[in-house]
Amino acid sequence: MRVTEKGQVTIPQRVRRALGIRPGDEVEFVQEGDRAILKRIELPDRVA
Repeated sequence: MRVTEKGQVTIPQRVRRALGIRPGDEVEFVQEGDRAILKRIELPDRVA
């Protein structure tokens, strides 16, 4: 996986499926030592 000049990467489809990540979802990277862990952020439902 390559990082673009803007610091972007593409999350592989198998990882998105496993984590339940869909377009518009919020994610975060958590650093643990020399590793970065991708986590989907659970947001409360928004009332329209």
